[in-house]
Amino acid sequence: MLASQPNTHVLTIDYRGFGYSTGSPTEAGLITDGTTLVEWVMKVAQIPPDRIVIIGQSLGTAVSSAVALHFADPGSELIPSETRELWRSLGQRTPTAFLGIVLVAPFSSLPSLMLTYRIGGVLPILLPLRPFPYIAGILTGRMPDKWLSAERLSAYYTAFSGSPQVLSSSNGKGIGSLQLLHSVRDMDIPYHQTEMICRRIFGEGSEPGVFEGTEADGRVQCIDGSHGPGWQDVKEEGRPRVRFEIVEYGGEYLQNLLSR
Repeated sequence: MLASQPNTHVLTIDYRGFGYSTGSPTEAGLITDGTTLVEWVMKVAQIPPDRIVIIGQSLGTAVSSAVALHFADPGSELIPSETRELWRSLGQRTPTAFLGIVLVAPFSSLPSLMLTYRIGGVLPILLPLRPFPYIAGILTGRMPDKWLSAERLSAYYTAFSGSPQVLSSSNGKGIGSLQLLHSVRDMDIPYHQTEMICRRIFGEGSEPGVFEGTEADGRVQCIDGSHGPGWQDVKEEGRPRVRFEIVEYGGEYLQNLLSR
């Protein structure tokens, strides 16, 4: 559906350890793979950032979140050190914003997902341990890869606050927007994960701003999927535009995306 749009090209890769790619998948390795792909698009294919949309689904949302933060803040401590060192050796870059980042069925972090994940939407993995946070913390703490997407997206949201001109493109339209889509019927990654990301980005005491979908005091009132499908747009001066969308069926993802 995306490739059928006029003047639109879709480029994707097999991460290391997937498909025909060699090696073994690790968090740092997959982030490096994603970053390398974007570097190739900009430097070899010579596509400017304001014509690039980074789209991730499921695990790809974690990779996309890290890649977006890497280009927004190359020195961020939330990017694995080996990935930072690799790109630092190739020359430090200035903050870069893309046309947009689209995340379909994201999760806030791997440990938080494991505490709610059900195989096929039925068989829980660590869910029975939620009443025992100490034991659950020991098990999730042993995960070598954490994929802290909510933390990275929060850092991405604030990365351009000191240089709002980065979010301006040559055609006068804002870039760097962040869009999260989730289905209330998703049996693998619950839509509550998107709600958790919203709360992490804005918190309960976010500074007053010019928003759509806020409480009277200016704080962002995060989307609540328990009331059914809906959307929320958050706009603040000098920050990326953020849109959350909860839909009924997964087939609506691309339809809604292509309509904008």
